[in-house]
Amino acid sequence: MTMWAFLSRRLRRYLLLTLAAPLVARLLLWIGERIEERQGESTLTRMLCSGGRWLQRRTRGRRD
Repeated sequence: MTMWAFLSRRLRRYLLLTLAAPLVARLLLWIGERIEERQGESTLTRMLCSGGRWLQRRTRGRRD
């Protein structure tokens, strides 16, 4: 049995949002920027970067 089984549902959700969401946001931005460096701006790179920025704003508490 893993440690996750002993944590409450709210605590697990909190940990996922505080740890995983910022990492996913950085990853989206990083991937978007790398693709844009190689191939130029496209719909894909704009969506990746805007998704990463949106997720960063959400994890910092702003709801823009």
